[in-house]
Amino acid sequence: MSKKSFSYSQETLIQYANDQVSFLEDDLDAFIAFDPDLGSTKRDAMSELITWILNEGGDDINVSQLGDTTETVVNEMKNARVMYNQLRYWVVKAFPNRKAVQRQFGVGRFGKLADSQEAMVTFLSALGQTVEEFRTDLEAAGAPTTLLDSVAPQAQSLLDANNAQEKKKGSRTVDTEERINKLNELHQHTRDYNNAAEFVFYDSPAMRDRYRPPSNSNVADLEPEETEELD
Repeated sequence: MSKKSFSYSQETLIQYANDQVSFLEDDLDAFIAFDPDLGSTKRDAMSELITWILNEGGDDINVSQLGDTTETVVNEMKNARVMYNQLRYWVVKAFPNRKAVQRQFGVGRFGKLADSQEAMVTFLSALGQTVEEFRTDLEAAGAPTTLLDSVAPQAQSLLDANNAQEKKKGSRTVDTEERINKLNELHQHTRDYNNAAEFVFYDSPAMRDRYRPPSNSNVADLEPEETEELD
């Protein structure tokens, strides 16, 4: 996982960078005269990074989207439990003295299976096949056709919800790392202007101070800062 290269908050960095872009409307020529690499291309790159970071929205959006997929999984787990409890009644009625068949349907072990999302996904996928294997006996015992027909679709719904959740977990990691990289890139731009400002405005402390990083320090940001992992 990438680490952020600045010690203050993301929001503070964005405001700091945005302030620099504003100051450069008046000061850009002075920076270009000192170092041509500090011209409009670099300034525009800062603006684009700020826009990207603001539009991307940060990990809060990822957390919200992951929460949505998790809620879907929870709902499908509930639906699966309701469906199974109804099916169990007919399994016991159809096979009162066949414990092995009952166990194949999960009787006596479903409670433990239902505590695990992964176990439920696997169990329900197999349950649909078991229902088809014993459908004739279940229908003969009076099990509703609609109930038996609902097992496979419910298994698929839970599988789909589980896959969507896992996909979002993976994409959250990728999205978060990309955001950290963009923030670090933006931070480096601010460092470049701040470092140059020490010389561009050596005879104007007020102008120089406008490019200082958001801290209590009055020294130029010339040395790499201690890095920390972005939460």
